[in-house]
Amino acid sequence: MPSELTVDTARVATLLNPRNVVLVGASERAENWSGRVWHNLRRFGFPGGVFPLNPARDAIWGARCYRALRDLPEPPDHLALFVPADVTLEVLESGAAAGARSATLYAAGFGEGGDPAGRRRLALLQEFGRRNDIAIAGPNCMGVAAAASRFCTFADENLLELAEGPVAVIAQSGALCSTINRGINDVGLRAAYLLSCGNQVDLTIGDYIDHLGGEPALRVILCYIEQVHAPERFFEASRRAAAAGKTIVAVKIGRSEAGRKAALAHTGTLAGALDVFDAFAREAGIVRVDTIEDAITAVTYLARLPRPRGRRVAVVTNSGAVRNLTIETAARAGLALAEYDVVTAQRLAALLGPDVPSNPLDTKRTLPPEAYVACIEALAASADHDGVLIVEELPDVPGVARKLVNLRALAAWAGRRPAGSIPVAVFTPLPLSETDYGRALRQEIAPVPVMKGMDSSLRVFGAMAMPELMPTALEPTLAPRAPREGFQRLRERPSAAARPGALNEPDSKALLADYGIPVQPEAVVDTAKAAVAAATRIGFPVVLKGVSAAVPHKSDAGLVILDLGDAAAVERAARTLLARADAAGIALEGMLVARQIPKGIETVLGIHRDVELGPVVMFGMGGAWLELFHDVAFGTPGLDRSRARALVQRTRVNRLLQGYRGSAPADVNILIEALVSLGQMARDLPDIVDSVDINPFIVCPVGQGAWAADCLVVLGAGGPD
Repeated sequence: MPSELTVDTARVATLLNPRNVVLVGASERAENWSGRVWHNLRRFGFPGGVFPLNPARDAIWGARCYRALRDLPEPPDHLALFVPADVTLEVLESGAAAGARSATLYAAGFGEGGDPAGRRRLALLQEFGRRNDIAIAGPNCMGVAAAASRFCTFADENLLELAEGPVAVIAQSGALCSTINRGINDVGLRAAYLLSCGNQVDLTIGDYIDHLGGEPALRVILCYIEQVHAPERFFEASRRAAAAGKTIVAVKIGRSEAGRKAALAHTGTLAGALDVFDAFAREAGIVRVDTIEDAITAVTYLARLPRPRGRRVAVVTNSGAVRNLTIETAARAGLALAEYDVVTAQRLAALLGPDVPSNPLDTKRTLPPEAYVACIEALAASADHDGVLIVEELPDVPGVARKLVNLRALAAWAGRRPAGSIPVAVFTPLPLSETDYGRALRQEIAPVPVMKGMDSSLRVFGAMAMPELMPTALEPTLAPRAPREGFQRLRERPSAAARPGALNEPDSKALLADYGIPVQPEAVVDTAKAAVAAATRIGFPVVLKGVSAAVPHKSDAGLVILDLGDAAAVERAARTLLARADAAGIALEGMLVARQIPKGIETVLGIHRDVELGPVVMFGMGGAWLELFHDVAFGTPGLDRSRARALVQRTRVNRLLQGYRGSAPADVNILIEALVSLGQMARDLPDIVDSVDINPFIVCPVGQGAWAADCLVVLGAGGPD
């Protein structure tokens, strides 16, 4: 198998364009999937040989059945394995020796849910992959299909049509992959690829995305993801696909703890936090939605239109009630109903009369087709909108003459849409089922996407809006490491890899200072007398803290004393602190005397290690408010100043930083630099630093700086697999 950061699209091409297919373990038993695959290969007209293989049969389905690979009329190319997990490896070894280049593994039993025997089988399968170059789909999958080559190992007896075109589907779940295909068919589209990847022991979602990124006709790739294997590969492939004009729409498990555990039981891997996935997805140009229904809505739009540049929409309806509902639904979706510019307002007034309502536009009646198209054309020409959405219902039966004429006129205009005009789509007020007549009409007006349901359509439009900082260049998501003094110091610690644990506060802050993250002058002392001397040297007022890596929350233990304004106060505080520690049985490593930071806004900065995606930078509201409000946002370790600023702006504490209700604006520029530096630390030390918690990081008014008031660095025994 290729190394983790190597994406070999040729191996995916080998899988999807085989010379022949061998159905290993072919059987006429109803529960065996081989008959379904045999039928689908014949139905789709696969041009290569299809060879059933069963050592106990000479004929099956009215065709010859072969007893061994050596009996085949030509060397095997693709192996579809309908055999149990415990014999899978034996069959693969034989196939590799006979010249097979790819395989589909349907069997489960490769470590799902942590099963020890399955984990051993998985390890043997991975070891087989290191010795051979067979491209493997699965295990624990339902097959793959490619319309262009008419190849299909998909084991669904009700598989609907495939066709070369703008849509591909990748899913870790085989059954859901088939269901998604039916949903796509229902909105008048056909999938060019159905790729059920299961446990991804070899070919991963990232490999498939990289291959599909080179397909000229593809516009959108719908992914259902339980866990991201080889994260750097996945996100780099996604960025390449975005640069090639493809949009990835992803439904990702990970919002709830129950969902993450369910992913472990299904595909043998624990899903990470969804907020962390979003941080990486945002920079890779991925549209992440919550539901399969929303994903199909997004595909309906993106298969025909470019991704919206922003969240400003112009809406057209002929119902006052629908107009009112649209205003509230758009607000929930975070969309902006932009006012008309002067030119657009004048054009609409000329068509509708001087009493033109604001956006959304309520025409109050079904307009004649010329006026209908002219209104839409006026809105589509405005630079103040990112999309025009028209509320229409597809007729169930013939007879709604004017509405039919208008929809056909709109489709004709969309087919010749002037260059530079913004995208135009239709959405229905409710996600109702369509009649055969309605589906036929949808196909007739194909240049105009028809999305189902107001809530889903507006929510998805917001999700599809182009992120401001989506990269256009293809530099690595994680920049090269740049060793520093602190980097080397931690590397050389004899216990860094062998004994994970927390650094004490002075050592944690020394690492911050090495990365340019500001800390106040401080000193570690052992006695009250030494504390007074240090405070006099540092300058009053000071804060006194107990030093112990074993006590992460020193305030709760009474080991933090603030507002010490003179030597006498420091001496009393030192004796009090030592007595508290002794009474609590806490062995201190000393006392920390630090200059007290001026009043400011308490924020939290950190590095969090996600179980799936590795290190990520965190920012949010700090101090005691962190646990109460959980106002945090995540960013990739590759933060630059622009991305760091965008990270801050995604939090509510940003309003305080800008100056709230007459308060002075905070020194955000220093905060931004600290976040960039923290990202560099995450890149430098991914296998040593497990987490960093700077809480609070106090951001003072402009000109007074920003400072790490407390810090806890936790060392780990190594990075993610």
